[in-house]
Parts: sequence; C-alpha cells; structure tokens
Amino acid sequence: MKRFRALLLLMILLISPASEIHAQDSVSVADSSETKRKLEVKGYLKNLEYISFTDGFGSSISNNLIHNRINIKWKPAVNFTTALELRNRLFWGEEVKTNPAFEDLLENQTEAFDLSKVWFGSKSAILHTNVERLWAEYHSARMNLRLGRQRLNWGINTLWNPNDLFNTYNFLDFDYEERPGSDAIKGQYHFSYTTNLELAAVTSAEDKQIAALKLFTNKWTYDFQFMGAWFIEQWTAGTGWAGSIGDAGFKGELMYFFKSEKAKSQLNASLELDYMFKNEWYLNLAGLYNQRGVNQQIANLESLNFRLSPKNLLPVKWTLAVTTNKQINPLLQAGFTGTYSPGTDLVILYPSLRYNLATNLDMDLVWQSFLAGLNGELQDLNHRAFLRVKWSF
Repeated sequence: MKRFRALLLLMILLISPASEIHAQDSVSVADSSETKRKLEVKGYLKNLEYISFTDGFGSSISNNLIHNRINIKWKPAVNFTTALELRNRLFWGEEVKTNPAFEDLLENQTEAFDLSKVWFGSKSAILHTNVERLWAEYHSARMNLRLGRQRLNWGINTLWNPNDLFNTYNFLDFDYEERPGSDAIKGQYHFSYTTNLELAAVTSAEDKQIAALKLFTNKWTYDFQFMGAWFIEQWTAGTGWAGSIGDAGFKGELMYFFKSEKAKSQLNASLELDYMFKNEWYLNLAGLYNQRGVNQQIANLESLNFRLSPKNLLPVKWTLAVTTNKQINPLLQAGFTGTYSPGTDLVILYPSLRYNLATNLDMDLVWQSFLAGLNGELQDLNHRAFLRVKWSF
C-alpha cells in the first residue's frame, strides 16, 4: 500500500500546474531541441463487453471490463528520460463468478517485483492496478542505457515472434496493445546509423533469468539481427530479417534452443510475406513451425498447452495464417485473420471491424472462433464476441 501511495504522489506532482510543460508550436531551428515537451501525459479509457460461447452455442458466459491506462513520460534533462505507466482494470460478470482463480490470471509472470494492487475483489467483480512501466534512461548520440520495468521487443514479424525471448505476443489479445513489460536492464550502442549492439538482462517472479545479446545491421537493403542468449538454464541462438521480394515484404525469424540437462533442443521458425494492393487491400501470409508442438488430432482440448511462451508460440507443430484488412472509408476499417494447423486441424477465425465515432473515439466489433479435430471430427471449441469503445487522450 505504501508503494502505491508513493507512486500516486509522484503522479500528482508530475501533472500538477507547477510542473514545466514545454510545448511551443513555433520555434526556430536553432533552439528547437531545447523546447521539446519535458512532460507528456497520454492514455485511454476503454469499455469492453464480451460473450464466450461453448457447446455449440449451447451455453455462454459474459463479462465486462473497464480498462484505463495512464502513460507519463518526463524528460528532466536533455540526456535523461523517465516513464511511468499504470494499467487499471475493473472486471465484473459471469466469468469472474465462475472462475475462483480469476485474480491469479491477472499476474504477469515476466515481472520480478509485485507492483500490483487488487483494490477490491468479490465473487463478481475485481478492481486491479498494475505498474506496467517504470524506467529511467540515459541516452547520448552513440548509446543509451535503460533500467526498470520496460517493454523489450526483439521481434520482427507481425504475427509470431520466435526472436522475442522476453515477452510473448498473443495476437488474439487485441485489448493489450502495449504488451507486457519486464524488470530489466538494457544497453544499446550504435556503431553507425544502421548498425547497433544491444544487451538485455531480465529476471521474473519465478526467478527465471534471461540474458541476451543482439547485433542489428543492414545489408543488401535488408535488416538483419543476430542474437545469442542464456534463456532459463538453456543456451539459445537465432536470427531475423526484414526486406522485400519485388513489391512484397519478406520477413522471418529463427530461434534454436540447445539441449541442456533440464530441456530438450528445439527449433522455432516463422516466415511472413505481405503485400499492399493498389485498391488498398493489405494481405499478409504467415507460417509458424514449433518443433515440439502437437502434430496429430487430440482427444480433448486439455491436450494442448495454450500457456504461450517464447518456446511455445502455439502448442501445435505447423500453423499457416492469412491476414487481410482494408480501410473501407475514412471512418471504417475491416480486418480478418484465419489460421489452420494441419495434424491437429486447429482452426482460428478472427474477423474485426473498427469505426471512428468521433475524434479520439473508436468502436471495435471483434469475433473469434476456435475449432479443432477432436476424436477424428472437426468440432467447435469456443466462440467469443467482443464490443469495445475506446477513448484516447
């Protein structure tokens, strides 16, 4: 409780009128670097309602979520920046009632220190706050050093990121745009505009350490990265790239985990091709390979481990995906993602619509269906419908 009082006091001090906020609209070129805003406060407020259907739409449970995020960035000196970001969520509904362990699901296992607070919890409602980012960074022309809770994103691909050893991205979790943070130290040195070396080390609540080194460079109009890491008592190495074949984008990531006393060797790989058509339709084709994934039909859903991790981006061996979206008009955007996993016959269907109601106010309608081959037959496992309204400030 004392920790949260201190953080809230810091927020009040930062956004009080006494704080200097430099945001001049017209400045000369000579002094523009000195007039950048020292304090930046952003965030959003979202209301999400969703229904989950099972047993072929025979039964359903509903839930509601009010989701608020406050992002504060302060630059007290030219070479020094700090950030504080809070995630506040109020859950209520049948999903909270029917799951006694719902509160435990809110914990982020990638964080070493508990900076969260359940303000109140009942049989049908939970109000939860977590400090999502809390870091300080020193930066100069050649290098930067960041310490604290931060987002470490080493992925290149859009859908699946084998290279991201620190936080696994779940493409189905559309309500978590920022992705999880880690308690880490990160240093980066720039040899040139196109080449840099980055070192990062993290620890988690389960005392799982990760230390990794990444070299990023550009050659033949392609971006390349090469990395080696100690990942939870296992050595690993990988590479990734981003470039183009003709007018189509071409990206890929490979990660190999070497055999150790406590873990088997494993290869994860993902490739992507994307293309923007003249009529503004966007198309992305992706593939994922998980050497240790399931590659046969299953008897029940419990046979698949959907607890995602850098070694388990999906619990099946092969997955193919197609994603497309289009800006129908200035106010309406439509999108669709579909995946298929041969062997298990796992199918995910994910259409969405976004409509701009007003300035900084959007509404999303999202549907997710999950089907799989169970006992030799394709059966629907779960369907989810989401309605979200988001106001950004």
